[in-house]
Amino acid sequence: MKTTTLLLLTLAFILINNYNLMGQCANASNIYTFVYNGNSYEIIKENKTWVNAASCAVERGGILAEINDANEQNAIFAEIANANITNSSTVAPDGGGGSYVWIGGNDIITEGKWVWDGNNDNNSTQFWQGTSNGSAVGGLYNNWGNEPDNYGEQDALGLSLNGWPLGVAGQWNDVNHANTLYFIVEYAGIVGVKEINNNQFKIFPNPTTGTVMIDKINIESTHIAIFDILGKNVNTIALSNSSTHKIDISSLNVGIYFIKLYDNNKLLSSQKLIVQ
Repeated sequence: MKTTTLLLLTLAFILINNYNLMGQCANASNIYTFVYNGNSYEIIKENKTWVNAASCAVERGGILAEINDANEQNAIFAEIANANITNSSTVAPDGGGGSYVWIGGNDIITEGKWVWDGNNDNNSTQFWQGTSNGSAVGGLYNNWGNEPDNYGEQDALGLSLNGWPLGVAGQWNDVNHANTLYFIVEYAGIVGVKEINNNQFKIFPNPTTGTVMIDKINIESTHIAIFDILGKNVNTIALSNSSTHKIDISSLNVGIYFIKLYDNNKLLSSQKLIVQ
C-alpha cells in the first residue's frame, strides 16, 4: 500500500511539474506592460502563430487585443514604440515583408467574415465583411490599409509596425495565420487588477482609513493609479523623487482597491489595498 501511494505521489509530482512548464507560455523578460482606459495590456515579444498566440493569451487570463475605437488604436500604437521591439524579429513575409504584431481578429472560419475572437473560442463579433472593397459591420471600428485581400490564404489580423506596400505603420493587414509574430494581450476588468507584488514598493497601514503611506524601494517611478475591484481607475497621483509619499484616500468608499506603480506608462508593481 505504501509503495502504491508513493508511486501515485511521484506520478502526480511529475504531471504537475510538466503542466507548470507547459503553462509558462511567455517569459516575463519578454513582456512589456501598459494600461489604457482601465485595462491592462501586454506586448509579448515571443514568436507564435495566431492560434498559439491566442492560446497563450487565454492561458495568461486575457485575450488577443480587440481594438474598438481610434483612441484605443492610437494608445496601443504609441506604446509599441516604447516596447523595444526589433522589427526584423516579427516579420510576415506574405505581408509585404513588413513587421507586425498579432491582434485578435481573423476570418479563419468564413472567408471575408472578419471577427473579433481574441480567445479563439468561435464566440465572436463581426466587424468587417469582404475584402478591401468591403464594409464595416454595424459601424464597428476598423483600421485597414488597402486590405484585406486574402493573398495566399491570409486569415489573421496583424497590426503593422513599419508599413508595407499597401499600408503604413499602425494600419491593419491580413496575413497568414501560420506566421510566427509577437502579439498583444488585453486584460479587462478584475483580471487587469491582479497583484504584481515584486517588492518594489510598500503600502502601510493596510487595511487603512483616511491616508496610506507609499514607500518606494530604490526605484524610479512617475505616478500611481488606484483601481477599484472592477478595474475602474478611481485616482491617479503624480509622484515626486521622494521615496516616501503620504496619499489621501479619504474620498474612497470602503472596499478593496489596487494601487499600481508606474514609470510613465510602464507598470512596475501592483498591490492590494483594503479601505475600512
